Amino acid sequence: MTKPRVVLDTNIYLSGIIFGGNSRHILDLIIKKKIEAITSPAILLEISQKLKQKFKWSSDKIFLTIKTIIKTTRIIKPKEKLSVVRVDKSDNKIIEAAVESNSNYIISGDKHLLKIKKYKKIRIVTPTEYLLIYLKK
Repeated sequence: MTKPRVVLDTNIYLSGIIFGGNSRHILDLIIKKKIEAITSPAILLEISQKLKQKFKWSSDKIFLTIKTIIKTTRIIKPKEKLSVVRVDKSDNKIIEAAVESNSNYIISGDKHLLKIKKYKKIRIVTPTEYLLIYLKK
């Protein structure tokens, strides 16, 4: 059986790293290699920027966090620019990574992405929804 392939939205990484909860459970599944996580340079950049600006993390702490994410995920560079989310164009990088990597799921807490529900064959779900799906397998 192939592992589910997921793209995590920036907010899932931040929530899992800082607050824990279901987002942390998903990060644990990635670390344990139960699911395959895909990311892109644009997503990694956004994580770094948010940790610095919003949470005032030091450059060293950010570097170590990004290094850990890089070690536990597959990084792809999407070739195609999409314009699926028109309200918040920065969300399109998540869909671009999912399409490029042929992912099964996008896990997000972002209302603009969640409103789409499905793009091509990619389901867009919250961390709670994903864990329920994962546990049923």
